[in-house]
Amino acid sequence: MRISADEWEIYREKVVTRYVVVEDSRVKMIAEKEEYGEALRVIVDGKVAMVSGRRLSDEIADMAVKLARTSQDRLSEFPERSRVERVEVFDPSVMKTTPEELKDYGEAIASVGNISSAHFSVEYIRREIVNSNGVEVAEEESLAGVVVEAVFGSGSAYEYHESRRLDFEPESYAERALELARIDDRAEKIDPGRYTVTLSPVAVDQLLSYALYPAFYYENIRRGRSRIGELMGKEVFGGLSITDDPLLDWGVNSCSFDDEGVASRRKVLVDGGVVRGYISDFKHLPESPTGNGFREDYSSYPSTSPTNVVLDFPERGEAEGVYVHAFIGAHTSNFVSGDFSLELMNASIDGKGIKGAMIYGNVYDLLNRISHFGNKVRQVGSTVTPEIVLEGVEIKV
Repeated sequence: MRISADEWEIYREKVVTRYVVVEDSRVKMIAEKEEYGEALRVIVDGKVAMVSGRRLSDEIADMAVKLARTSQDRLSEFPERSRVERVEVFDPSVMKTTPEELKDYGEAIASVGNISSAHFSVEYIRREIVNSNGVEVAEEESLAGVVVEAVFGSGSAYEYHESRRLDFEPESYAERALELARIDDRAEKIDPGRYTVTLSPVAVDQLLSYALYPAFYYENIRRGRSRIGELMGKEVFGGLSITDDPLLDWGVNSCSFDDEGVASRRKVLVDGGVVRGYISDFKHLPESPTGNGFREDYSSYPSTSPTNVVLDFPERGEAEGVYVHAFIGAHTSNFVSGDFSLELMNASIDGKGIKGAMIYGNVYDLLNRISHFGNKVRQVGSTVTPEIVLEGVEIKV
């Protein structure tokens, strides 16, 4: 392919998904789909543009160059080649799952009963990046996941899980969702006040993904849209440690390189409560990229995103007080200030469901209220954490 640009980059992505759908406790559909696409970014006179499609061609490359000449988006260069450290992200046995086995998984989920909807899938992903500066890397990945919603009376609940391997039983998450729905069916209001609160890994990921993680993006720090810049080197989060670790074997978001070809590396963001670092894509920190430039799919531009965010705390113990499985409205949290206002979802105290309760506050204050962590670590979304127990959290009704 002819590319008449100062610099260029080609990104290729293939995703094969096999899945089973359950509705109303019955297997509804078993299917397979395959998606493949290529994207070309070019730089002309310090300006960048991108085109994408099923297959790149000379005509598409010429279009990209024309777009770059009039683009308002600037980029001086693409990443240089660097040593890539390989990480375990591919289990070939995942894609050996047959349609008959998918049906068995679906029937096991359906047999739990009261399952409104569920989706169990296995995936094969292959990423490849080549650019004019010598980057030429490729990686295969596997992924298995389940999401399930259960309904019981007037109660409902959902659970979900992802793993690089088939090392879990999907029906166990259906059972947990049904258990939560049963508790929700009998939910009652509680008195407002300050409580000891335990956040499940689901709730932790929902809160921090919106209220905190974007504050560690270098572009937000540079633009003054984050408190992290002024807090660098200061003790802010009690004894909490936060690490962005893309080299965690079998981590859901692990990778040897990001979607711009920058080699992955471990970044300490908070060490014993002290703010130490940040993450960035290549565009916003080309002199020292952290390997956190990722795409939604092959047709989207790379942007900053965390990988596996590992949380740690010195003290361990059991869940206490109000147990919060999930939140409603986490996306409304303000990462610039850290403020949030969230409704509790599938919350309980002493095994009794709670309805109509909310917590208001600031994530920086909340994380200073940590009493201890639980003992069982789980990855939900980007977050790798056990349950987190907090003291003196104000609950309003």
